[in-house]
Amino acid sequence: MSTQDYLKFLVQEMVKYMDTPKDQRKEQRIMRRDQRLPWIYRWFGIIPFGMKMYVEKKKPRTIRGDST
Repeated sequence: MSTQDYLKFLVQEMVKYMDTPKDQRKEQRIMRRDQRLPWIYRWFGIIPFGMKMYVEKKKPRTIRGDST
C-alpha cells in the first residue's frame, strides 16, 4: 500500500466520521461496549468464569436467597 493510498483511506474515514451525527456515534459506541465481553474474560479466558461458578456453588444457600 502506497502512502497516497493510505492517506486517501484516512481522509475517507475521517470524512465518514465527521458526517455521522454525534448522537449516532455515541449510540454506536455504546452498542460496541455492550457487545464486548467483560475484561476479565478477555484477559484470562474461561477460568475466572469457572471459578466464579464454583464459589457461588459453595456459598450457603441462605446467603443466595434460596430457602431450600
